[in-house]
Amino acid sequence: MDRVPSAAKGSREAFLAHAGELPCAAPQPPRVLVIDDNVALAENVCELLGALEDPRVVCDVVGSGGAALSLAEQYAIDVAFVDLHLPDTAGTDLSDELRRRCPFIEIVIITGDTTVQSAIRAVKTGAFAYVLKPFRGDELLETARRALAQAELCREREHLRAELERSEKRHREVVDAVPAFVLALGPDGDIVLWNRHLERVTGYAREEMLGQTGSHLVGDSGAERRLPLRDGGHRLIRWQRAVVSGGATNVSYAVGVDVTEEQAMLRRTLRAERLAAVGTLAAGLAHEVRNPLNSALLQLAVLDRRIYKGHGAEQLLSVSRLVKDEIVRLDRLVSDFLEFARPRPLKLATTSVNELVRGVLELVAVAADEQHVDLKADLGLRVGNISVEPERMRQVLLNLLQNSLDVMPQGGALTVRTHGPDPSGYVHVEVRDTGPGFSEDAPVFDAFYTTKEKGTGLGLAIAHRIVTEHGGQIHVRSTPGDTCFTIALPEQP
Repeated sequence: MDRVPSAAKGSREAFLAHAGELPCAAPQPPRVLVIDDNVALAENVCELLGALEDPRVVCDVVGSGGAALSLAEQYAIDVAFVDLHLPDTAGTDLSDELRRRCPFIEIVIITGDTTVQSAIRAVKTGAFAYVLKPFRGDELLETARRALAQAELCREREHLRAELERSEKRHREVVDAVPAFVLALGPDGDIVLWNRHLERVTGYAREEMLGQTGSHLVGDSGAERRLPLRDGGHRLIRWQRAVVSGGATNVSYAVGVDVTEEQAMLRRTLRAERLAAVGTLAAGLAHEVRNPLNSALLQLAVLDRRIYKGHGAEQLLSVSRLVKDEIVRLDRLVSDFLEFARPRPLKLATTSVNELVRGVLELVAVAADEQHVDLKADLGLRVGNISVEPERMRQVLLNLLQNSLDVMPQGGALTVRTHGPDPSGYVHVEVRDTGPGFSEDAPVFDAFYTTKEKGTGLGLAIAHRIVTEHGGQIHVRSTPGDTCFTIALPEQP
């Protein structure tokens, strides 16, 4: 038991070391100070406190308030036993001064004065306990234990509060340093966090935004919303959201990325791609139109010559029929081009996949029979409905079936199979034939690509666009004797 202070330290360093906050400081034992002008009594109290094993304490004795304050400047004191009547000050006044120097100190008032007024003064000072002289040793030790435990509890609470403040400060600094928009909404949709990047870009200070309604600023995860600016205008922000549960309340955090320039660049790119596509289509259309025009002009020249030479009606009619065929071909080419270049808005309806396939098979059944093509249907029982424009999806299937018949003029096998839905929720329609096939790198879905002598080269391009507009996919694999077009469309529950 130490009664004389060792090397002096500043009260701040002593407090930090005692609290274990200095990196090189070892935890210090609790320190008890007995303040009483009755030296013999004070020594006896220290002797009793020396019997404490857990915690093991360091006890000091002083006989005046001035000496107590001087010691409090050097060390963090946990518990002070203060006599109510001291030669240089009142114990209640000394208690207030000790708390200013040692914020976690617990005061135990010792007095022989048993008046109500003295007890009231002790209570007003916030004393932990009020001990009357003479006192029993076991009672004093129990009071000391409880006071030390209370002081330790207060110190731990303050340490946790300081740690929480430091953690919150670090998090705020991180949030403010992130080059992205970060805000948080409380349970009622009010803004509870508005980071520095939002301040810089919008011009709205954090203080004026906290507490304002912010639900309209943030969309669902992946959604884009306009973020208004103080000076006018807006920025387009793509938000990602997450809800953090905290007891009875939920806080919704949102992180946003400015996609204004990205969207502008995308629009410029799409515009350039459209212009390039229009140029390609125009060149292809001009090429495709020129062939039947040249043929029609040549046939008209032949017709003129035969009329001039006085040929019969049969010879004249054969030429006119050729001219008519080329004009029909031109009309079909222009119609397909308009269908491809000027798509109409979709008019969706819930449609049975299998019923759609059955209807198309009926349309080609006669042609398949005439060409000796074995037409089969393998329709899955679990295939449900799709949300499509029935007429346009019928056009896609009819186009694929007709292409298959065209490549098998001498007969073969043509199978239409439906199955699904797959784990991603897509149903599949397969059109499979035993025709000659084509090379894997053939651009069959490109406009004006065709292997037919009289084809426009727009049928598969139109089919690809229609399927894509419905949120689906179409792909093909082909080897000699086995070509399979597969359409995948999202199932309609």
